[in-house]
Amino acid sequence: MDAFHYDLLQNDKYGRYLVAKKDLEGSELIFTDLPFVVGPKPDIPPLCLGCYCPVDNTLCSRCGWPVCNSECEQSPHHVEECEVFSSAQVRFQPVEDWTASAPQLDCITPLRLLLAKEKDPVRWQQELDVMEVHSKARQQRNTWRVDQVNIVDFLIDHCKLGGRFSKELVQKACGILEVNAVEIPSRGGFSVRAVYPRLAIAAHSCVPNIVHTILQNDYKVEVRAAVPIKKGQPLHLCYTHVLSQTIVRREYLLDSKFFHCDCPRCADPTELGTHLSTLKCNKCDNGIILSTNPLDNDAQWSCTEKSCGFKTSGAAMRKMLAVVQAEVDQLDALEPGPQAIEQREATVNKYKSVFHPRHSILLSIKHALAQLYGRVDGYGLDELPDLILERKAEFCRLVLKTLDVITPGDSRMRAMMIYELHAPLMYLARSEFSAGLITKEKLKERLQEPIQCLADAARILSREDPQSPEGITGQIAYQSMEQLKASLEAL
Repeated sequence: MDAFHYDLLQNDKYGRYLVAKKDLEGSELIFTDLPFVVGPKPDIPPLCLGCYCPVDNTLCSRCGWPVCNSECEQSPHHVEECEVFSSAQVRFQPVEDWTASAPQLDCITPLRLLLAKEKDPVRWQQELDVMEVHSKARQQRNTWRVDQVNIVDFLIDHCKLGGRFSKELVQKACGILEVNAVEIPSRGGFSVRAVYPRLAIAAHSCVPNIVHTILQNDYKVEVRAAVPIKKGQPLHLCYTHVLSQTIVRREYLLDSKFFHCDCPRCADPTELGTHLSTLKCNKCDNGIILSTNPLDNDAQWSCTEKSCGFKTSGAAMRKMLAVVQAEVDQLDALEPGPQAIEQREATVNKYKSVFHPRHSILLSIKHALAQLYGRVDGYGLDELPDLILERKAEFCRLVLKTLDVITPGDSRMRAMMIYELHAPLMYLARSEFSAGLITKEKLKERLQEPIQCLADAARILSREDPQSPEGITGQIAYQSMEQLKASLEAL
């Protein structure tokens, strides 16, 4: 029934792509899709092949590959591959470190794709066989040769599948996954990957107009309009992290999806006025440094002040950004705690004269701080001074202002940020009332915004899987909204 909300078209730029079949309202369900295959992604530690929980030397009693219990041995995800490994007597080789990535698992999802092809050849032919796999471009890469040894030769020669599949078909399965799979959350807490034939057709834009939700029971995806969409407009998904800067997004898209993005956001040096790629000029007072051509990663960068004349190469800019990004990656590896907050604040302070306040690198740190303040020892909401509550609110608003432009409408990230915003607004209003700085009527007025934040967060997150972190946050937001309303009536 929902399949009638889009049409499938084709052109030279996008290949196959989807357009709205009618005028769509924001949040309207456009279609649902079930995955053709779900399985581990590359470079992950050993996971249970049934539920994707981490395992430590727990193996299937039949085939000897990682599962966490007898129930997962019988999981529909694992049963067919179990038969393949058992018949070929190919067992998972013991590893020393069960937290390190296990290349042995790289074969699992391609094998599942091939087994699913056998089970449903019609769906394969209609939906998977037509997918773009960029074989020529992939052949030039080292990953092709690694896949040939770890996956193609392993499945055909060691697992004795040569009578069922050709080596060309196995390599095509690898290409389908590399180009078309999406990363999804699993019940086990680790991300896995899945191929959704309909979702894979949606074209990319760095300013998407659709959002998707994964329901974890059967990994069904629900695709909705993020904003109102007119009949005939393309449905755009963002294949990258929306807060990334243009250089990072375009390199990722070329590396993983094999195309040069030239969307309006990528083509604008200011990223539609968000300044996610903008640097401050240290040679003059008022200038900012922008790329002279953001669609060319090697283009020169220069100061906007004509009298300044500062210039630097694209290569020098990429090198500097890589060094700073490595620092940020180290911050992201820290356990949540006082040190995680203090080191991030120190990094913001260190680079505030280098980057625009909304530069992607600073904004990602501020986004993390907005979530950490109020959640770690020594920085609980009850302990935060008004100055830090104001800083948490400032960071939330900064992120939300950026999201208004680059991912407008209802998104998970927006909902989680407005949920974070409600707390400092509520605590600041109560603090001012306790200090006698505002009247009871003014307090009631001030508490309307946090109530609205909670209502919006609960509404958006009600679509998420109820056992996911976002789904749980949505339930908490609704309960908190009801409690805040009740306390307001009791004033």
